[in-house]
Amino acid sequence: MKKLFLLVLVLATFFAQAQYFNTGQDPASLKWRQINTTNFQLIYPDYYEEQAQVLAQKLEMVYDFGSYSLKHKPGKISVILHTQTVQSNGLVAYAPKRSEFYTTPRQSIYPQDWLEQLALHEFRHVVQIDKLNSDLPKIIKIILGEQGTALLFGAYLPWWFIEGDAVVSETALGNFGRGRFPSFLMEHQAQVVDNKTFSYDKAYLGSFKDYVPNHYQLGYYLVASSRERYGSDIWEKALKRVGTKPFSLTPFNKALKLETGLGKVQLYESIFDSLATEWTNTNAQFEGAPSTQLSKKYKTYTNYLYKHWLNGNELVAYKTGLDVVSSFVKINTKTGDEKRLITPGSIFEESVNFKGEWIVWAEKVPDVRWSHSGLSQIRIFNAATKKMYSVSPEFKAFAPALSPDLKEVAVVETNFSSENYLTVYDISSGKMKYRYQTGNNNFFFSPVWLNQYELIYVLLNDNGKQIAKVNLQNNEQTFLPGTELGEIKQLQISGNNLYFISSYSGKNALFVYNLTSSEIKQVYEPRFDVAYPAILKNGTIALSDYTGNGFRIIEFQPENTVPIDEVSQGNWPLANSMQQQEPGIVDFSRVDTTKLFTSQDYNKPKHLFNFHSWAPVFVDPDNYEFLPGVSLMSQNKLGTAFTTLGYKWDTSEETGHFYGRYTYKGWFPVFDLEVTGGKRARQDLLITEYLDQNDQVVSRDTTLENYKWNATSLNANMRIPLNLSRGAYSRLLQPEVGYQLAHYGKEKSTPDEFNTGSFHSLSYRLYYYQLLRRSHQDIYPNFGFSVEGNLRHSPWQADEMGSLHAAAANVYLPGFLKNHGIRLYGGIQDKSSGNFLGFSDAVRFPRGWTKIETEQMHTLSMNYALPLVNPDLSIAGLTYIRRISATLFADYANLKGSYHGGEMHAKFNADISSYGIEVLGDVNFFRFYAPVKIGVRASYLREIEDVGFDLLLSVDFNSL
Repeated sequence: MKKLFLLVLVLATFFAQAQYFNTGQDPASLKWRQINTTNFQLIYPDYYEEQAQVLAQKLEMVYDFGSYSLKHKPGKISVILHTQTVQSNGLVAYAPKRSEFYTTPRQSIYPQDWLEQLALHEFRHVVQIDKLNSDLPKIIKIILGEQGTALLFGAYLPWWFIEGDAVVSETALGNFGRGRFPSFLMEHQAQVVDNKTFSYDKAYLGSFKDYVPNHYQLGYYLVASSRERYGSDIWEKALKRVGTKPFSLTPFNKALKLETGLGKVQLYESIFDSLATEWTNTNAQFEGAPSTQLSKKYKTYTNYLYKHWLNGNELVAYKTGLDVVSSFVKINTKTGDEKRLITPGSIFEESVNFKGEWIVWAEKVPDVRWSHSGLSQIRIFNAATKKMYSVSPEFKAFAPALSPDLKEVAVVETNFSSENYLTVYDISSGKMKYRYQTGNNNFFFSPVWLNQYELIYVLLNDNGKQIAKVNLQNNEQTFLPGTELGEIKQLQISGNNLYFISSYSGKNALFVYNLTSSEIKQVYEPRFDVAYPAILKNGTIALSDYTGNGFRIIEFQPENTVPIDEVSQGNWPLANSMQQQEPGIVDFSRVDTTKLFTSQDYNKPKHLFNFHSWAPVFVDPDNYEFLPGVSLMSQNKLGTAFTTLGYKWDTSEETGHFYGRYTYKGWFPVFDLEVTGGKRARQDLLITEYLDQNDQVVSRDTTLENYKWNATSLNANMRIPLNLSRGAYSRLLQPEVGYQLAHYGKEKSTPDEFNTGSFHSLSYRLYYYQLLRRSHQDIYPNFGFSVEGNLRHSPWQADEMGSLHAAAANVYLPGFLKNHGIRLYGGIQDKSSGNFLGFSDAVRFPRGWTKIETEQMHTLSMNYALPLVNPDLSIAGLTYIRRISATLFADYANLKGSYHGGEMHAKFNADISSYGIEVLGDVNFFRFYAPVKIGVRASYLREIEDVGFDLLLSVDFNSL
């Protein structure tokens, strides 16, 4: 029991994020239906019936295959389909238990239907977490509910295993998968060959100094290589040990040692030593075609993507990197000089194109209110004149291409019902001129104009990807023979030649298709990967060539092209080895579209409550508060209703309170209701005055008195979070209005002079921010601001509560060097405390000073933040330090108010200030994936010539 009690206390630190993992809401207007099969409950908008029926069959097909190598068949799970989002994703969560599919495909998917990809990958997560849950001691589930499983899953299992195992599953159970995707595999190869093999902690937890491939890629190599070496059951045994030995400190590591003789660090080092030898030998044997580097050489990881020749001496490219905000730049290829043209908004993958001096891209446009909704905006920008035009397509649109006469733009579109189109819009009017859909509703990629009446594109069908063309005048589609070449992308036409990138050789290499003879040749084979060809009329080709330091730009003249039948077809030995360990490939072609499951309405009001977890401590997930007590948590499956109930014991006051909080996000406004009730306690200095016969004070006694009183409070709040993000800036406007009721009652120990009764107040808040996107290494955004206004008062009893008026603003500016930043803050507040009670401050107090009651406050502050060092230092596996940064600050405030001393009443007007430094480390403790900011603040208080120190601590759960 001691181990169990310790485990509960440790895991309690993660409760706040764990139980309310919420991805957002769908529009309130949606009506929902459900299908219940043997193993799945699908919840989906009513217009998605046909697609949900097919997906339900595919999920049931995956069930036995995805369960096989982990030797566990999971219980039934809900799958929620978000059909209106502009994101392409999927997830599985526990607490509450469900899976969420974002049904919109993206241009960068591998050659398989998007929902099939999600079914293969996400179901493996269902198996993982359900297997852990089935092996856990019942006492954990009795004490903690579903969150016990979720917390152990996240605390004990490294994310590289969780995602790597799912990538192995999608690869082994299909003909494609990311294990056969060169752009997924090549980043580790380039990193190891060109730089070095990183330490385990750096490879897993990341870096501010170097680019580190993500845990999906790391996990694939570790999970697949381990299965290849030690057998397919190695991870089943590891999961089983975590489930059956949850009270041991490192059950996952112990399981690996039992099966392999190696812990996870040693296993990583062993596997990557072997991979490094293989990759280094392969690289030594590579003989590439001669080329010239056009882009600058940087010490920091930098990418040049989406390129286009403006003329023989100038290129346009999309530049990204660790230390820059992604922007389009113009590059002089003779001098290497660069000029930033424009910083766009969030661009869809593989959705940039060019024509002459024009750049066109598809930008994500989030819905004003609903996280699971949004559309696209087509941006058309002239690199010479800086003119910008926009087209608003009807549906979610990707991969725009300008017509030869620059009057039209073709896009790939997907509507909310997952119907896929190739659509042409008139730029000047924004009206649709043409729309094409295949008979099988195939998805389109990378369209380009062959002439004013024909478009060429990549089409996804049951066999993978193939190049096709359509005549806009007669809707006739024809396939280009011989173009079933695995992954195909980034089509470019030059004269009679169609250039494209294909994975046919096992790498992403450049190929060319002769539109007259149908002959296909390999034009350029890279060491690791090439992308985004740009072709001059004289035949010179610019490519993005991947290295360990990012995509550089090279140019070359094609000389020794190789016919396709002389190119060795790529082989994927690790993926093939994984496939041999599975029972077979899921044959999705067996779906019977005439077979229908019974469906019915999914009533939203009936499913507002879904109590999934509880705890023997009080947990307030909104305020990150943990106290002795108990708590009960509910979150409905649509992510619109959240409830926390409990009883908490205040150790400082030695009193208990009942607590209830309900948040509803299913309507346009968000509603919060919070109720507390119980006893309160405090200590006060009680002054007793003794009067003579002339009522003059002759003596005073001061005693310390403890007393309690009864307190009940109710807080009701309504807010409207409006996402106004556009372009390079994220924007939020949020008006709020709240009502507060506090009732105080006496008990035996309460002094007679204690004020009792009910106190009502209203509060109003308006908040807005506009912030430029940050680079990975930036501490603050380079530009932006936020403003806030607050009003609080008691309209029915102004004498008792007083009022508060406050306004504050932040301004962000760039620092003197790259990645440095300045934040300026100003605030003003006017407050009256009333006769009995007052409002808390709404503006910041100078750091280091103890707050006092004021009537007026004017405050200013300046921060200068800068990174000091990126050590990537691991200390015995206990602490991994990625970055140490510093913030120099200066705070000032003018305070005005009143103080009372006996019968004396006086006003004060004081200036206070503080100066100092905050030193923060970006740290991961115990190899837990969520990073922690921890540090210290030293403040010099000038007016009293004193120095104070404060500990600073925060945890970023958004990285999970």
